[in-house]
Amino acid sequence: LSALRQNARALQALLPQGCELMAVLKADAYGHGAAPSARRLRRAGVRAFAVACLEEGIALRRGGVRGTILILGYTPPEEVPLLRRWRLTQTVADEAHGHALADRGEPLDVHLALDTGMHRLGIPAEDAAALVRLYRRRELRIKGLFSHLCVPDDPAREDYTNQQLTRFYQAADQLRQQGLDPGKLHIQAIYGLLNLPPQPCAYARAGIVLYG
Repeated sequence: LSALRQNARALQALLPQGCELMAVLKADAYGHGAAPSARRLRRAGVRAFAVACLEEGIALRRGGVRGTILILGYTPPEEVPLLRRWRLTQTVADEAHGHALADRGEPLDVHLALDTGMHRLGIPAEDAAALVRLYRRRELRIKGLFSHLCVPDDPAREDYTNQQLTRFYQAADQLRQQGLDPGKLHIQAIYGLLNLPPQPCAYARAGIVLYG
């Protein structure tokens, strides 16, 4: 745990002003124990965490972990009461998922996933109309907007990474032009943090690098 705290502080030193570390604790903190890891990270100043699924988020809350807990994976809309009970923030995986969550009729904290080029999950970054429709659903309390970079570890594909960044920031700007607050932005995982210039984001996500 002392090494974990040291790793977190080393990563925090790389962050630009206004950007916080979001610690990824999926798979029981990669086998290291999610709740004790999160509690130690909080003592190092980390206030935002990410997990893979609902069960992992609930386990952190039961372990006494405070702060933002973002579920990166899909949660069925019928589980909205559990998301609310445990004060968890849910990723909107696509437009249909977002509307299904909203149709439950209960306010819910969410982050929207954008597909900027990985084609794994998310609303297409160029589909401004879909984004506006979701931001105008009153049941969705959209706290953030994020994406995943495909190849930030490959300098030979820098152009593709730059295209993803451009799509991401353009989508956020289009929301602002509609008078909508995109929320906290995050697109960098560890390779993005290490290999890219400072980004105008609220979070940088760090997963397995935290553990050595």
